[in-house]
Amino acid sequence: MSFRNRYLWFVAGWTVLVALLMIAIPLALRPRLPEPIAVEWASSGSPESSSSLRDFLFGKIVWWLVVAAVWSVFGFRGVLRRRGLAWAGAALGVFGSLMLGTVVLTTVANLDAPDFRDAAELTGQGWLLLAGPLAGWLGWRLGSQGVRERVAATD
Repeated sequence: MSFRNRYLWFVAGWTVLVALLMIAIPLALRPRLPEPIAVEWASSGSPESSSSLRDFLFGKIVWWLVVAAVWSVFGFRGVLRRRGLAWAGAALGVFGSLMLGTVVLTTVANLDAPDFRDAAELTGQGWLLLAGPLAGWLGWRLGSQGVRERVAATD
């Protein structure tokens, strides 16, 4: 199997895994979530606006699929010329972990709240700042592996 085929399977698998987790985690906890849920918080830490869980998840899934599609095309079509697959892998790692993390943090903040205005303060963003670069580094390593394989094949 060529590197591009393996990379395609990785991108498709990563995209589907993130999308499924973005849906499964809030739906598994749905009985413990208010309707609507808090989706934005003021600088004071209090919930500022709300949305239905369905609309919130739909918006996040659409953004994730658009980002995954764009970066996949950049990587596969060589739009980025040098290290296109590495950049695409890094971007998919960062954006995937951030999108999934945002959904998880929003879900946790809304747990057991009787109303969206009673949702807990949104916390844990620091973990997203740690997870994003780590996932990006892993994606970069995967994409860079293909560059080395292609160079070795031409020698």
